[in-house]
Order: sequence, then C-alpha cells, then structure tokens
Amino acid sequence: MADTMPAQYYIGLMSGTSLDGVDGVIVDYQCQKVLAQTYQPYSEQIKQDLRQLTQSGETSLAGLADIDTQVANAFSNAALVLLSESGISANQIVAIGSHGQTIYHQGGYYSMQIAHGALIAEQTGIKTVADFRMQDVAAGGQGAPLTPMYHHFLLNNTRGVVINLGGIANITQVTDSSIVGFDIGPANTLLDNWIKCHKPLDYDQNGLWSKSGLIDQALLDKLLADGYFQQLPPKSTGPEYFNLKWLSRFLTGNEAPEDVQRTLVELTAITISRHITDNTKVYLCGGGVHNAFLIERLTCLNADSNIMTTNELGIHVDYVEAAAFAYFAKRTLAQQPSNLTSVTNAKRSRILGAIYAN
Repeated sequence: MADTMPAQYYIGLMSGTSLDGVDGVIVDYQCQKVLAQTYQPYSEQIKQDLRQLTQSGETSLAGLADIDTQVANAFSNAALVLLSESGISANQIVAIGSHGQTIYHQGGYYSMQIAHGALIAEQTGIKTVADFRMQDVAAGGQGAPLTPMYHHFLLNNTRGVVINLGGIANITQVTDSSIVGFDIGPANTLLDNWIKCHKPLDYDQNGLWSKSGLIDQALLDKLLADGYFQQLPPKSTGPEYFNLKWLSRFLTGNEAPEDVQRTLVELTAITISRHITDNTKVYLCGGGVHNAFLIERLTCLNADSNIMTTNELGIHVDYVEAAAFAYFAKRTLAQQPSNLTSVTNAKRSRILGAIYAN
C-alpha cells in the first residue's frame, strides 16, 4: 500500500493479567474488522520481573522506570511488527490505542498501567492514546472493566453476554434496557500460577492436568464463600487480590496439587455460570477459551444456553481486548467518552486516555 494513502486504520495493543506478552491488532476505521494481528511474548526476564513486581508490590523508583521502559519497548515492537507483516505503513494509522500492562489495580482508588505512551509514540512515529483507566477512577469509577462498551458495539445493540476469560474473568450483559459489566473473579491467574509452582509449565494446556484431579469439595466451598463473590457490582479485581497468597489461606497443606487445580477450574466455572441465565447467547473470548476442560465445564453447567466465541461476532478470541483499545483510541480522538457509568459507577461519562503526539 502506498504511503500517500490517507490514514484510515487504528492499532490496538493490550497485555493482560497473565503477564505473558503483547497482543496487537490493526483494525479498519470502523473498528469492526481485524486486518492484521500479532502476539509478541515478553522476554523471560520481563515476565519474571513483572511477576515479582505484581506479586510483591515492591520495587524501587529506578526499578519501576526500568520495567516501564522495557514494557514500552515491547509494545512499540508489537506495533512495528504489525506494520511490517501487514504491509501497512505508519502513515496509514490514525492512532495507537495502548492499554499498557497493569501492575496495580484497586478499583475506585487507583489503577496503574506501565508502557508509557510517549515512548510508544516516539518509537513508532504514530500518535498514541494511553492511560485509559485513571480518568474513570478520578470520576469515582472502578476503572474497570472498560471493555463492556466495545462488547456492546460488537453485539450491535442486540441482547447477549460476552465473557472474557483472561487472568480475571469479566462479563458484559446486554439486555434491551441495560448494559451491566463487572469482574467476576479468577479465570487463568490462579490456574497458571498454581501449575507454575508444581510443574515446569506456564499454563495447563487444554486443562489436562486439572482434568486428572478430583474436586476438593471442602476447599471449593471455602473458596466460593469469599466475600468478593458475594459483593454486588459494580466491582473490579485483579491478581492483587486473587493470587497464591489468597489461595494459601484456604489450603491445609494435605491437598494433592492436581486436586487443587481441578478445584480451581470448578471455582471459575461456577462463579461465571452464576451470571448466565437460561436461553442466553454467550460469546467467550480471552486465553481461557483455549482451556478445553474449562470450556467443557462451562458448557455442561449452562446446557440451556448457547455457548459460542467472539469469532462468531467477527473478532478472534485472542484479540478482542486489543481491538477494544483501538476502538477507545478512536473515541478519544473524536472527543467521545469510553466509560459506561452503569459498569464502573463513575459519577459521569468521561473521555478516557492521554494523547501523545509523535
């Protein structure tokens, strides 16, 4: 494509609570079609540093600056890979929407994402919109989830449910009269971290290890009784809460590791299924879609609903959140709000994101 063509596309960049790498997409001007996509894994050192930082909450100012810069470099590289592999030039991109990497989130109080937009704009030569969450928090909102607005857009104003199975599971419920969205609880974060403790693996492929275990009903009952699951929305959470330290509070030390993994799958399946009503169209996305056993349990627990994926809506399951932040960048540049007060409980709608010109 020639560089003289007018800017007509957006890039979306996202890394979630799995802390594994950057998802990137180029979408058309309407943000309805993905033209190119990439996944660029973090280096093992960045993964290790992010896990240490997010789990301990401790670093130095120099350490924070260093990891911020490294992650920004990774985000910039993902954008440049997209351009190189697609044949689309930087001049054809209106803007990058970058979620960044969340390293701390306390809904209603503070939310911090690293991967500074100024660095991405400078390294790519493309206007970058970043730091989407804090404007909602400043307006009294949870700061998350933001994706329900994009889910509603994908559903094209029809009824349905979209569930993202990331490190944390979040849900969007669209009816004729309302849009409700919130973080349900853990999806992949506990499963991934538990298997890392017991096997040289980053995740439980297809849920095979969990499938080999048995449900520990006493443990499951204690987990389900946690106060977060009883709390009414709006609410948001993250690995700051649902982590191995949280899990250890409920363990006796006598459990078989595979039984704990099996119980965690059931915890995720049950807490999600509580929010799915019969005869509902449910669209799944996120990394958890690749856990065949988790999907099997969700399908079994919701036999009267139609469980599908966002592929049916035209956006691949792995790239919904990246596409969402391309959509939010477009809205920011158009001076349109991107938070739903019914979801985050902000006092009012706000234009989200800081704009960094190249």
